[in-house]
Amino acid sequence: MKKTFCTVLKHLASPGSVSEKFAIISSYLVILMLFPLDVITGPQVSLHVLYVFPLTLIALHCSKNNIVLGATLLAVAVQLITLTRYIELNQYTRIYLFLMIVLSNATVVLVARFARNNTLEASRLATIDPLTKLFNRRVLEIALENEVVRQRRYGGYFSIALIDLDGFKKLNDSMGHHVGDKALMLLAEVLKELTRESDTISRIGGDEFVVLMPNTLESDCEILCQLFCKKIGTSMEEAMYGITASIGYTTIETPPSKVKDVLTIADKAMYRAKTNGKGQVARGDAAALLAESEILTG
Repeated sequence: MKKTFCTVLKHLASPGSVSEKFAIISSYLVILMLFPLDVITGPQVSLHVLYVFPLTLIALHCSKNNIVLGATLLAVAVQLITLTRYIELNQYTRIYLFLMIVLSNATVVLVARFARNNTLEASRLATIDPLTKLFNRRVLEIALENEVVRQRRYGGYFSIALIDLDGFKKLNDSMGHHVGDKALMLLAEVLKELTRESDTISRIGGDEFVVLMPNTLESDCEILCQLFCKKIGTSMEEAMYGITASIGYTTIETPPSKVKDVLTIADKAMYRAKTNGKGQVARGDAAALLAESEILTG
């Protein structure tokens, strides 16, 4: 019971863990439900402090400031109406309580909004490569793990491509790191242009990029990798960077025992493409290499 309660609290306090629609509807409903209860109980059992909870919920989980502002104004309005119905209170007490209500509600909402923004920014920094704005290695590994788990349960296949720039170090040394950064950003734009929304594009380090493609046949993956190679070469030539890309790809039809083996297969294929002359595409034999891995770990 305690564990369940802690889990619920964790979700409620973590921006993005609760549906935005649920947070909005729930917050507005709770505010409207508190109003008649607050009137009935009177000043002896004031429920004003309870408005903090729906306001915190909507401030943490709603992305639109105007909707949060609307909930805050609604909470203040109904609490003001409630104060006017407390005939036992004199005018100065009502004014004092109303100012306290406005101050407390505004403070709760502002603190929750700052907490939301800081949490989301920290999450973004932990998952996004700052230069290319692509996902980082951590996100790729999670996506790959999820894809393998899905494959073990439902079957199917997926493909993965590892892209490495040829001559990138020479470009950095001769023209400076700022030019190298522009080349990496150009590569990122090419990959985003040629991939689907369902694909995961990641920069896993230096000039190495990976594209994870769910439900993609080997033949389709090969065509796409050839397109990657051609488009990257053309774009780099037009930008006068003078570099190309070597790409290794593989299609996984049987779930591997180790997720990292998938990247190893693509990596070996990429180095074979470099050995064959660079600016080329090479296929990794997933079945053979996974079988070899099973024997070594068996």
